[in-house]
Amino acid sequence: MTTSTELVASVEIAHEARTERVSSGAVDGPVLRVIPGDAVRVAALLGRDPQLARAMAFGALAGGASLVGLLGTHDGRSFVERAELLRDAHLDLIVALASDRRDVDGIVDLAEALRFGCADQHPLPHILVAADERVRDRIAAACPANTIEALPDVRMPAGREALVARLRAVRRRAQGDVVLRDEALEAAARAMAVEAKADVVVLDVTGGATSVIHARPDGVVLGIHERLGVGAAADRVVARAGLDRVRRWIPRAVEAPALLERVFNRARWPDAIPASVLALSLEMALAREAIAHALADAERAGASLEPAWAAPLIVLTGRLAQLPRAAQSLLVAIDVFGATGPTLISRAPSDALVAAGALAARGRVATLPTIDAIAIVAEMWPRRSAVVRVKDENGVVEERVARGSFLLVPTKGVVEIELPRTTVRPRAEHLELGVVIDARGRPLTLPPRDAERIPTLARWNAALDVLPAEAR
Repeated sequence: MTTSTELVASVEIAHEARTERVSSGAVDGPVLRVIPGDAVRVAALLGRDPQLARAMAFGALAGGASLVGLLGTHDGRSFVERAELLRDAHLDLIVALASDRRDVDGIVDLAEALRFGCADQHPLPHILVAADERVRDRIAAACPANTIEALPDVRMPAGREALVARLRAVRRRAQGDVVLRDEALEAAARAMAVEAKADVVVLDVTGGATSVIHARPDGVVLGIHERLGVGAAADRVVARAGLDRVRRWIPRAVEAPALLERVFNRARWPDAIPASVLALSLEMALAREAIAHALADAERAGASLEPAWAAPLIVLTGRLAQLPRAAQSLLVAIDVFGATGPTLISRAPSDALVAAGALAARGRVATLPTIDAIAIVAEMWPRRSAVVRVKDENGVVEERVARGSFLLVPTKGVVEIELPRTTVRPRAEHLELGVVIDARGRPLTLPPRDAERIPTLARWNAALDVLPAEAR
């Protein structure tokens, strides 16, 4: 039974090792719970259409599931190899996708391998079939003990939405009347985009997951959700990115064994606050790589990210927003999310935005909390030096910008920027830090050798006053 949000007295938000409760305004009533959701392992049995693999990957990212295997009808594996792969994956769901009638026999052969490989698994994985009735009937005959469900074509929006809904239902499992964190964030992003009448991107990094959400004013939302994080899932980030790619963001020389030990220690103390500059730098490095890999996976799955790059508003949440200094949150976002135009970056360090999103996900019109505007970031790559004018209560400041520049112009009160070769005038009522001019270019590159890399990072950190003085 679904709880009426009109009666909800508070929203309880689960983190890795604690919960936070946010009042919804009602004096008394039930509690609406927000949870990260269980890990869901899914594999796909694919026909010959190459679009099926991309559509499946896109759907798994949108649903927050781990896509651990893709088996094609013509992938060259033997029956036993297929069965072993499916057995070792410990699957929760299987999705069978066949858009061509010529794929029927091949899909049934894959289903036979599934039955053979997963016969001893309890419970057996459910099978979702996006194909005509003839294919579903033959799969049901091949796997009589598995639960079979029909699914629309996942290459179409309706099919992807149905897949996402099914994946999220499995992630809730038997946890009662709950809202998933990524659902709440998508609803909050949609509400912010409608209120601002502009595209909004939400970057959320927690201990166990990373979300990149793009919402348009017309209500369309693109959500990418990965099990990569800075706490319990920090080891997954290292496994995906490699230790060297994490280490490259730390502005000091660190031996690989010592850094690897720190990474695995993060899973032992969930929600721990970084107690040293090195621990803080590691959390920022993990957040960068988690977001970067979520974006890369989305592009490989065929998601169009150009509208997200051009969004004028970015909001940071989760552990990314809870870093001690606003400049720390800001630098992570700038380094990894290369916007194509002027962007207002804000952060919501408390759970109030997630709570409002949870209520909105249940159909309640929730009041969005105030978020802290950190800075307007102007990404540039001028052919020759160009002048940027920043106007605030103190007057007008002119900065001449050359390629490679990275600087902060502190501001007070209402801020307006005049950029070269454009009539756009980004404006904000108040900024915690000011205007950041970033002409470092994209993709952002770091020197491979510590002798050049560490001074480069130190210069970028010093420009925004990111780390304590003793760390510079």
